[in-house]
Amino acid sequence: MSSERKIYLFKLKFNTPYGLRVGGNSQDINALIPLSIGEHYLIPSSTWKGIFRRATEVLLAKPSHFNEHKNEEVQYDSSMDELLKSKGIEKEEEKKKFIAMWNCPIERLYGSEYFASAVTFSDTLIKAGITERFHATIDRKTKKGMERYLFREQIVDVKSVNAKIIVRDRIEEWVKTLKFLSDVGTFIGGGKSRGIGYAMLDWKESEYAEVDKLTRKITFRPLEELKI
Repeated sequence: MSSERKIYLFKLKFNTPYGLRVGGNSQDINALIPLSIGEHYLIPSSTWKGIFRRATEVLLAKPSHFNEHKNEEVQYDSSMDELLKSKGIEKEEEKKKFIAMWNCPIERLYGSEYFASAVTFSDTLIKAGITERFHATIDRKTKKGMERYLFREQIVDVKSVNAKIIVRDRIEEWVKTLKFLSDVGTFIGGGKSRGIGYAMLDWKESEYAEVDKLTRKITFRPLEELKI
């Protein structure tokens, strides 16, 4: 069975040595606080999607991707006729745009105006303590602290976080993205200029499972065993 017909489940571990803060609402304009639900801090699924999309764009995006695939040269394929018809796409310009997006790994993985994402992310709930730091806003011209611009920042004191993800298509490009995140890393949330939120995918501690039938028992294996 080809990878196109399989569903892949991932349990990914990201090491976060400096903690993180995904911003939440605050009554105090001089406070940066993390997003929370009850006793848990939160990394929303939308944040995960943005992190992975940016990584895939760095690796695989063509210049036309950032211009919404306008005027991109495409080759018509008769196998696309039924799909175009089902979408009600008749104008030549729109057909070209659809085909360009369909052939783009970023659009196929994370969705476009024509079709849904092939990847589903779960929210991540974190139960951890808080480290509070105080900072002064720096005047970029004088390189000095600005008077009366002291703010405090709450950082979730967590050394690793997990992401649960379902992938239904374009698994080759997805694995390339995972490799990038394990080699280079990324940032989660705010505080990037201070190193807060730096995260690196832990390849050895992450897992995956393949599902080709709904009735099949799911068995998770080390990510390093995944062969595409």
